[in-house]
Amino acid sequence: MFSPWLIATIEFVLPIDPAWLVVGGLVALALFSLLRRAIGPAAIISRSWPLFVLRGLLIATALLILLNPSEVTKLPGAIDRPEMFFLLDASQSMDVGDKETRFVHAKRLIEEADQLADPRARADVRLFKFGHRLAALANEAAGKSKRVAQPTLGVASTAFAAESSSKPAHPAAQLEHLSPTDSDTQLLAALRQVSSRFGRRPPAGVVLFSDGRAHEEAGADLLGQQFKKLGIPVHAVPVGDLGRGGDVAIVACVVPPKVRRYSENEVQVFLRSYGFDGRRCELTLSTPTDKTSQDEVPLSAPVVVTLKDGFQSATLRFRSDSKSRQLRVRATTFPNEVSTDNNRFNADVAIDRTKIRVLYLEGSTQPLQPVTQSSRYEIRGPYTDLQKSLMEDEDIECVVLYAGGGRGRLMRVTDYGSPSQTRAFPETIAELSAFDAIILSDIAAEVLTDEQLAWIEQWVGQRGGGLLMVGGPHSFAAGGWSGTKLEQVLPIEMRSSGDWIPGTEVAIRPHDELTTHPVWNISTDARQNAKILERFPSFLGANRWASVKPNFTTVLALSNLTPATPPAVPAFEQGVPIIIEEQPETAFEAFSRSLFGGRRTNTPVSKPALNPEEGARLDKAVPNQPAFVAGRYGRGRTMALAVPITAPWANDFLANWNEGELRYSGKFWRNTVYWLTENSSIGRRRLIVSADKKFYRPGETIRLTAAAFDEATNQTGSYQISSIIEPQLSLNDLDTLESPIVWPDSLPRTSGETSPQVLWGEEFELPRNDRTAEKPGFSIDLPIADALSVGSASQSLRLELTAMQGATQIDSTSIDIQILHDPFEQQNPFPNHALLETIATSAGGQVIQSAEQLARVMENVPITEGPADVKQTPIWSDWWLWSWLLVLLTADWIYRRTIGLT
Repeated sequence: MFSPWLIATIEFVLPIDPAWLVVGGLVALALFSLLRRAIGPAAIISRSWPLFVLRGLLIATALLILLNPSEVTKLPGAIDRPEMFFLLDASQSMDVGDKETRFVHAKRLIEEADQLADPRARADVRLFKFGHRLAALANEAAGKSKRVAQPTLGVASTAFAAESSSKPAHPAAQLEHLSPTDSDTQLLAALRQVSSRFGRRPPAGVVLFSDGRAHEEAGADLLGQQFKKLGIPVHAVPVGDLGRGGDVAIVACVVPPKVRRYSENEVQVFLRSYGFDGRRCELTLSTPTDKTSQDEVPLSAPVVVTLKDGFQSATLRFRSDSKSRQLRVRATTFPNEVSTDNNRFNADVAIDRTKIRVLYLEGSTQPLQPVTQSSRYEIRGPYTDLQKSLMEDEDIECVVLYAGGGRGRLMRVTDYGSPSQTRAFPETIAELSAFDAIILSDIAAEVLTDEQLAWIEQWVGQRGGGLLMVGGPHSFAAGGWSGTKLEQVLPIEMRSSGDWIPGTEVAIRPHDELTTHPVWNISTDARQNAKILERFPSFLGANRWASVKPNFTTVLALSNLTPATPPAVPAFEQGVPIIIEEQPETAFEAFSRSLFGGRRTNTPVSKPALNPEEGARLDKAVPNQPAFVAGRYGRGRTMALAVPITAPWANDFLANWNEGELRYSGKFWRNTVYWLTENSSIGRRRLIVSADKKFYRPGETIRLTAAAFDEATNQTGSYQISSIIEPQLSLNDLDTLESPIVWPDSLPRTSGETSPQVLWGEEFELPRNDRTAEKPGFSIDLPIADALSVGSASQSLRLELTAMQGATQIDSTSIDIQILHDPFEQQNPFPNHALLETIATSAGGQVIQSAEQLARVMENVPITEGPADVKQTPIWSDWWLWSWLLVLLTADWIYRRTIGLT
């Protein structure tokens, strides 16, 4: 038993031997008797009992002072007790579990045992964590007590109560911010390394907290025997449920951080499974109705994956809408899984609100009409409907160029809707690159120069622009587009000439298998959307193509080109062939004609066309001919629509395809523009960077390629391209300043750093490619280290690139890189308690299953106590004793004076 913390008693500490004190008392009594005999008896007046009481108290107080009463305080002596080392597994496999992870279980056992163990009858505990390396945990309570020699868990063994009033350090002080992030478990290596942490005498024992899932198992019993020879038992606290059947985990997802509105996007999902080989797992992608809700809306059809033990990937696709959202990826939860928390993955996706700029070229022969809306005078032209439909979306800007009659001079349309004499088509390819999409409607090829056509081809193929040509008398082969640069770009093959078929009613039917294509997404309700598409209107005329190109094209809609029966009502409203007949010219038409370069517009009249050759072409019309085709050209996207989009050919499309004030044609055009411009964001940049893959593994090489463009958008190598590597996490969350990228051997290093890896934020230049190349560019090979320095199965980083010309920054851009690997630590999630039992048995330790058992192990150590520290404080020197004595003397004097003795 140990002495209490503090013992305080009152004792008589005699200044001399008690025998001499008795002798002195007897001598004093004898002298008093002799003196009394000599003087004689006291006066009668002095024989008063109050006087006897006062003098008795005085004599008693004097005797008390002579006995030297003292307060004796005994402090316990210094306790000499050994240390005990706690080694806590901080690898990723300890993060497995449902209601409680293995790591939380181990921490809870430590904290509970700390509360149960007698604070003065147990060993000092030093905490260490281990994973890919052994590290001591700093004790936040260290230094609070004056006599604590080193960081320990619990009460300082030699602390004086008078010197420190603080409570013993709780385990939470050391374990609160610790998490299992190490990508490997070097358990046996940690046991070998811990011997270097022993002080002048070895610890009383070592306690392992682990699931036993270690990289190295061979030699565990021999290592335990060495500890036993040293007299150091190794105890094991196994954690983890052995009764589980397997595990499926989503270890990482590659999700674009920012996407364009209404764009198709991919989510790359990386799975790791064990114990369910051959089972079918369903991956789903959804978004919550709000961030705090459990209700979810599916974003794509489920993807079924056949599991195989180890690492595998799958791709989910979703289409963005107008809002930023949270994505939730889920994998099938199987019965008896090790953990179900890792069957889901959340990620946030933001919307890129960069303005989409559309260049719309219209050549319809329809007249311009003055209108007044809300006291504002405007000109309404054949381009007005499409322009307003697009600009109902605040993220779309539409610039209209008008060429009356399809072959006139292009003029830019003002904000009031009237053509102006200012310059129209961009004068340089750099100006063209400011646009994301071009729509050509009833425009003849002669309106644009060969150079401008070459610009458009380069703009689509290299810069990712979107091009749409719609039908009309001056479109496709009828407009002289056959054999031009743009025929190479469009997804259809044109006839040599004469492909325009006017006046026949052309019914358009969306392709049955492609009604889920983004352009047909008119309503979010699937049933309502199907009804809307069934009502897709007909058109009065179409261009017939030779064929659809076989590669990278999709037929979105089909047409049935059959001649209509001559009706009794106006012809162009019923779809019979029409001709253009001269009508008297109005004053406003004369003004319009002055803008069109001398050509006048005409009004269609219901007069059947009598061209027998045209009628023959109608007779040869082929049912189910492709009418709406989408394709890709280089980096860009293209579309061809066989029917015109202006009156009188598209009256039904413009006026009748609606629901009250809701015009379905407007949503159709916005969908079309968003699909066309999905890759156009690079078109405005002067620095474009790409990597050879979407994700990498440790040990692979990132092939980074950059292209720079001058003011004329010509690719150039005259700029200096510099780059830095930044982590997606904060630098405060990383345990190293080194990135996972190895410094390339062939690249000069001017920063003065000597680390084999590129440091976060360290700048390096991208070398230029072969200077003799026709299109100069920049590229670099960046090797990835063989192992990630952070303890996760993936690491995201960002490469920031800047193009400089001297001291002038030309442009900057960035690219995200995802590095994934399959560490041994996570390949098998099952605990290995047998390894821990082997170590404990061979080292003479115990297998601990509870906090009570752990507390007993902490107390079962040899502890000795040094001599107590005794402190004496005489009471007679206290003020209250002398005040008492003074009161008695004063009372005696007053009483004697009262009775006349003085």
